[in-house]
Amino acid sequence: MMRPKLYSSQACRACRRLKRKCTREVPKCSLCHRLGKACEYAEPIAAEAASRIEQTLHVGTTSPSGILLNNNLAASFPRPAQEFPLAFFLDSEDLAPQGVNSFSWSRHLDINELVTEHLDDDRAALCEEYLSTVHEWVPMISRKRLFNELNSGSGDADGCLPILLLCMKAFTTRDVKCARDSPSYLLARSLCSEAESMGFLSLRLVQSLVLLAAYELSHAIYPCAYSTLGRASRLGLLLGLHDRKNNKLFKGAETWTLREEQRRTWWVIYLLDRLMNIETNLPITVPEPAQDELLPINDDDWDEGKIVPSEPLFTTSFSSSTSVGSFAKMCQASHMLSKVMRHRASKKALQEVENLLPEAQALHSALSALHSSIEGHVSGGILRKSAIIALSLCISARLLLYNLYACNEPGAFVEQSRIPMETEMQRASLDGIISISSTIVPAIARANIECPLIAQCLYHSATECAWFIREDHEPQMYNALEDIVRDLKLIGDNWNLATEYLALLQQAGILSLTSSDTASNTLTPSSG
Repeated sequence: MMRPKLYSSQACRACRRLKRKCTREVPKCSLCHRLGKACEYAEPIAAEAASRIEQTLHVGTTSPSGILLNNNLAASFPRPAQEFPLAFFLDSEDLAPQGVNSFSWSRHLDINELVTEHLDDDRAALCEEYLSTVHEWVPMISRKRLFNELNSGSGDADGCLPILLLCMKAFTTRDVKCARDSPSYLLARSLCSEAESMGFLSLRLVQSLVLLAAYELSHAIYPCAYSTLGRASRLGLLLGLHDRKNNKLFKGAETWTLREEQRRTWWVIYLLDRLMNIETNLPITVPEPAQDELLPINDDDWDEGKIVPSEPLFTTSFSSSTSVGSFAKMCQASHMLSKVMRHRASKKALQEVENLLPEAQALHSALSALHSSIEGHVSGGILRKSAIIALSLCISARLLLYNLYACNEPGAFVEQSRIPMETEMQRASLDGIISISSTIVPAIARANIECPLIAQCLYHSATECAWFIREDHEPQMYNALEDIVRDLKLIGDNWNLATEYLALLQQAGILSLTSSDTASNTLTPSSG
């Protein structure tokens, strides 16, 4: 079988000097090879790292999961200590609940050897870097459990901690041009696939897939992000993360901290799933929360490892005076976003106006209350990125709802005359869109949190600003669009998703509405 080509993250010195397109192949690009010229790359470390991956994996044949392995490595890859019980799918009536780590590695050495060359010796420093960056967006991992596993000397309980660390390492890639080819990302994807095909099932494996999906979403690596999150969701369902009471496969978590970490991991899966599907017509695959579902505890207590009471998801009102933390507000906002998405599906199915408009007004009231509650968090001195992300999710839900009812054209409901409630909802929608686009989202943009999870909200608001600019040329909308585009470019320095949104704005002619300084940067969206 042909050996796969390896690529450098940058052009070779000769191609850069002559300003020609470089194929970036290692050890010699095709142009230098054809011309018989010496080919040198500015970053030999990257080339050496790619070479080490090839040597580590001994590229030869393709395993069922897609990772390139030779027969010797495939044979030595660790297998689960216990086989998955087929009775769970074939006849689960008499199945005895399994231990939490029943399907963990039978040995850990092989995985550690595979990832050691791609992780720094100071793994604690890697974890601290992750906890101070990406963890602020999706705080699902317990700092206490993570460092207990690192310091135990024997690795983690289920053997997948090295893969999780590799996923954390992928997020340290700062060159957006080589995000798809990051050695840590590619190896982590391969190891997750191999672990799944071997029958492993653990919380750390699910978390690894969640981080991979978040990485792919952040760099607009589609459809991989969609499929990776689906894999995380399916494994999470098997673990019973969505419904611990009716889980037949596993026994309950042995500690409160583990159960809270399971809850947070599932909430992140739910949140990313709704965020990914805002613009699609694909069916939702991650189920809605149970009626007795709890929200994550507040973020400070979680990071300090404290055991405190949890707030319920379903409540009669939203308030900024409760102990609900910023991540819990993200969960509430994603839940409301899901409700609006279901409402949109009902409206597209042309359900009766008498049923839809009361629901639309109820959603408008609930979202307005949630918005005020989250703003109370932000203005109260809580500067966590998760609070800003919660606000952006709430705004995305509001814009999605308002765009269903803001149109002036008749016939929003087929062959039905307009009723007063429809006019009221249109007025609320227009007022909401104006306020969000001119004031609220520009304030979010000026916060400069550089998080890809708010990029969709920024993009949608930019399109609304452009509509109002073309309609009446209000200076406030010009200023708002300037702020939004500037923040998208700032986010795009590290995350390809924002660059792709900017490319869409450019194609629609919206960037031309901004000043020459703001629109001067050349947009180079990634391929695929």
